[in-house]
Amino acid sequence: MKNYIAFLLQLIVWSVFTIAQWLSNKDHIEYKWIMFIVFFYLGFIVAKKILQSSRLTLIVTIISLSTFFSLKIFFEQILVAI
Repeated sequence: MKNYIAFLLQLIVWSVFTIAQWLSNKDHIEYKWIMFIVFFYLGFIVAKKILQSSRLTLIVTIISLSTFFSLKIFFEQILVAI
């Protein structure tokens, strides 16, 4: 159950990252990478507080990140096709 809660909270963090990235669409790519690192760290810290294990936190973070961006690409393709 803790894994699921950490996963959902990280999906919220990635959603906020996407909104922040959308709002800063005129920034240079370096700033977007820095922003990604900050949000990755924030998501990692949130999951670490819940899970209390570095290894499990890294696994949940990678799974949530890949799930979120896979779904993001999928829905963007659907919107382009419409």
